[in-house]
Amino acid sequence: MSIFAIGVGGSGAKCLEALTHLHACGLLKNNSGNSVRLGTFLVEPDQQSTLLARAETAINRYQKMHNLLDNKTEQFARGELRHYGNWSPLSNSAGSISLDQVFPKAVLRTQANGLAALFDCLFPPEEQSAELEVGFRGRPPIGSAVMSRINLATEAQTGQWQHMLSDIQSAAGSGESPVIHLFGSVFGGTGASGVPTLGQMLKSWLRDQGLNSVRVHASLLLPYFDFEGQAPEDTGVHAEARNFQLNTDAALQYLRSSGKTCFDHVYLIGSDIKARYGFSIGGRTQDNAAHLVELLAALGMRHGLDPSTDGAYAYVLSRATQNQITWNDIPDGEIVGEALARGARFAVAWLSNISLELDAAQQISMQSLLTGAPWARQFFQPTGKASGTQGGRPSIRNADELAIKTAIDSYAETLLQWLKQLTSNTGTGFAQELFSPNLLQRNSNYENSLAKVVCGSARPTQEERLDTVDAIKIRIDELNPEQIPHNGVAGLADTIWSLAL
Repeated sequence: MSIFAIGVGGSGAKCLEALTHLHACGLLKNNSGNSVRLGTFLVEPDQQSTLLARAETAINRYQKMHNLLDNKTEQFARGELRHYGNWSPLSNSAGSISLDQVFPKAVLRTQANGLAALFDCLFPPEEQSAELEVGFRGRPPIGSAVMSRINLATEAQTGQWQHMLSDIQSAAGSGESPVIHLFGSVFGGTGASGVPTLGQMLKSWLRDQGLNSVRVHASLLLPYFDFEGQAPEDTGVHAEARNFQLNTDAALQYLRSSGKTCFDHVYLIGSDIKARYGFSIGGRTQDNAAHLVELLAALGMRHGLDPSTDGAYAYVLSRATQNQITWNDIPDGEIVGEALARGARFAVAWLSNISLELDAAQQISMQSLLTGAPWARQFFQPTGKASGTQGGRPSIRNADELAIKTAIDSYAETLLQWLKQLTSNTGTGFAQELFSPNLLQRNSNYENSLAKVVCGSARPTQEERLDTVDAIKIRIDELNPEQIPHNGVAGLADTIWSLAL
């Protein structure tokens, strides 16, 4: 099965960051329990956005790791991912661009004087002249005006849109029922204007192509953060927290009247307890930490894969305790908790222990390594030769094996960074019982204990003294060869993944 995720704006990019990690942990599956093929696409006029770069880092690192593993695992990183890149609705413009350049008034006055007057009526001078290279500045009307100029039939002929829409056609033509899922906020500028507009355009394009089996869903983020401090006086038009509720009300009114022309299902998620981010107009200074709301929004895609959801249109979430979130508040909390707990524990064990041993193995003899790490003979040739294989087991110094290790290192570090951010960035007076943020980081001390990485009901039940990386290594050493279907670094990672819980 193929699913296609489109992140619109900064919050949309953060949702795709979360979705990538859910996919890496094996949480996007079809009814048969097989991993789906995930396609990702980012829509963002602010091409210098740190949030855009962070999402693409997570996507690219997972994609590289998955490709290098090349089906050499049974459980670890099995989900296929194709990234279509990022696209700006201002991509046809060179240099800085403003609304009065997108809709030049001189031309409007000549060809349609009434439209020129309407343009002046709808957009004050400061909005007309605001440079848009940092996005739509928290103003949905600006974004709607720009986004409405998109011709999807034309975009489908070239570039990223062509690649994605072609894959959607192919998936539907092969008998699948693909899902397109859009992510974005409804209280800012880019997401509030872009998600409904693109949803309606995609619906029209699908109808014109006769692709009736394709469903279009959306996770819409209601306000969940505020800004600390105020913008400098010379900032010009910018996103203001005081407008968040007004923008949200307008978006929800539109969804009530016209939402079904855009989406088959809608997921609404926000938070009354707000995170606090430093003010930024956009670009590289906008580096808002990951948030639990984005995880919940990404889980909307997982929910939408179930055909039994076809009977309803809008979904909302609530939590049992006002000032706390636990695994019981997460949709399918038992399954999701187990998968994310496995991912977190694997990443800690790998980065802070296993990877260090593989690094040390490059400097000492294999005989010395096996004295302290007998489990290594299960995956690597015990002779210590720098090349060749023995019983299918490669050298621990093989360049291809080290490339796989580096890719796993990079992705695991990205996963821990994301988990630490979303469990640290909860807002004042709001507690989470999911993970221990202070343990979600790489260290060089050969971390052994795993007992406190996960909190709450997803935490493994074995005794704390037995819940260690050393215990996993002992179990590996005791496995029979037929219990280890793959050798090398890929086989090692796959085995640790299976034993991480």
